[in-house]
Amino acid sequence: KQQQPQQQQQLQQQQPRESHTSSAAEPATAGVCDYTQVPKEMDARFEQLDSDGAVRPTIITPGSVWTKRAQKALLAKPAESTLNSEEQKYEKDAAFDLLDALTKSGALTVEHASLHIVVAATHCFDKTVTETVVQDNANPIAKVERSTLIMASTMHGATPAALIRDSEQPRVRVASPALFLEDAAVSVQAL
Repeated sequence: KQQQPQQQQQLQQQQPRESHTSSAAEPATAGVCDYTQVPKEMDARFEQLDSDGAVRPTIITPGSVWTKRAQKALLAKPAESTLNSEEQKYEKDAAFDLLDALTKSGALTVEHASLHIVVAATHCFDKTVTETVVQDNANPIAKVERSTLIMASTMHGATPAALIRDSEQPRVRVASPALFLEDAAVSVQAL
């Protein structure tokens, strides 16, 4: 009789692991995404939709000295300390050791946790904003808006139309029609 609950527990533990293979743009049934694929998907979307090719990857390099804010006890006052590279490595290893211990080396899933990921890109202009407006008669804000919509639609796994207010859609459709070609193809297939 004890084997059945153990087998059920093993099946429950295996199910979340199986759902880790989905891509960022396609959430799995359990809502788990493979965020390691986001940069590749972002590049593909920019190649497909950004006619200017103005977006470049950005490397974020943290400073060599970090500030740590911690409380020794729940009711104690927070204390600040600075961490050099050796201390950062020690603290990172301690955090991963704690996570490893809490999850029994990955045997237990972490429910109700948050993961924060920073994805950065730089929108480059060949000319200054004034030159873009005067010489090219182009709206630089529309170009940045298009880049932002490409990034947001990739991150959220939604169409650009789903991310824009209905009142703003006609304006954005005129400025960036390529963003809405997929929507038109899907609506034609539905007919």
